[in-house]
Amino acid sequence: MSLATVGLLLAAGLSLAGALPLVQSQGLPLPTPGQLRYETNEIAALIHFNMQTFFHSCTKDNWVGLHGSSNPANFAPTNLNFSNWAVSFKAMGVKHAILTAKHDCGHLLWPSKVQLPNGTVYPYAVGRENSYVKQDVVAEFVAMCDSIGIGHGFYYSLTNNFFLNVRNHQLQPGPLLPGQVNVSQSEFEAIAMGHLTELWGNYGNLTEIWFDGGYTTDMAAELTALLLKLQPDAAAFGGLGVSPNPVRWIGTEFGNDAAPIWSTGTAEGNGDPDSPVWNSAACDTTLQRADRWFYFPGDPVRTLSELIQVYHSTVGNNGVLELDFAIDRTGNVHPDHARAYAGFGDWIRSCYGSPVASTSGNGTQLVLTLPARTRLDRITVREEQVRMKPCF
Repeated sequence: MSLATVGLLLAAGLSLAGALPLVQSQGLPLPTPGQLRYETNEIAALIHFNMQTFFHSCTKDNWVGLHGSSNPANFAPTNLNFSNWAVSFKAMGVKHAILTAKHDCGHLLWPSKVQLPNGTVYPYAVGRENSYVKQDVVAEFVAMCDSIGIGHGFYYSLTNNFFLNVRNHQLQPGPLLPGQVNVSQSEFEAIAMGHLTELWGNYGNLTEIWFDGGYTTDMAAELTALLLKLQPDAAAFGGLGVSPNPVRWIGTEFGNDAAPIWSTGTAEGNGDPDSPVWNSAACDTTLQRADRWFYFPGDPVRTLSELIQVYHSTVGNNGVLELDFAIDRTGNVHPDHARAYAGFGDWIRSCYGSPVASTSGNGTQLVLTLPARTRLDRITVREEQVRMKPCF
């Protein structure tokens, strides 16, 4: 056997070989079932599709007027096609997908029944009389995920809501713009909890929930109770302190994480091997360049060689890759993006889909029998995290 360079690639969410014994001693942290499912998935689609698809962001300069970002009619995909999304999900090998059900503008992708303080239904959403999109986008997204056998989850920003004049979790001073709604801090939080009750309670079992930017301490008790009631098994990005299944941010959005990535630790970043807290590592990054999450016309996409480096730096180092899907203004995956996802998926399957040989067992030594004259350049090592038996 001629043995070339052996690169150690660690599957997402699994402990670093050599850093911990194969049979862990009693008392070391273990993942919850929700965390284990999240980590085993290895690759997720982080879908950015909302009002910012058409305005990039909601600001005082683009908010006001018939053609402004305040008008739900301007969330206007001309050919919304979830089957198109599914093609790219399957081509890349996505195991679960997260949709930006509400991002910073405050626009909702479902027809919420939550009311404003004046008793009117929250108007800045799909499915309203003046909305371009009449259907429940969230429901159709969930149905699509179910149809292709992948998990689903939601991003709901508690940090910002331009419609309600909230930034960094707090109401902003100064006069409101036309189309913004006057609420108190407690009223904003009640509206947000109402939205989360609908999202977490009406759309099935979620694989992942996103708290981008975290949450305020005064909301922690309510969030904890709601999660335990409605979604006790969902992995929660930024959910340390309110979820039994927390996921932490790796600390960069460029996918070039430095090895090793540990599954334990309470701070953002690569983790802490000595921490007693299991806190799965999420590595979110964009396909478009310049760290741009929502679709931007003409933005170039990363090359296959760059995506391969991202894969090795994230999944290969014990992280979960959450790759952005910036749905375009037609409501589809742009053809350039679709080609990139398909090429990336083809490479993953060709490189890691069929091992030359495999083995499993218990103890401190395992034997791997290889075909004659086998040349290797990498090994994937996986460690059982529930019964703590090694499986190579």
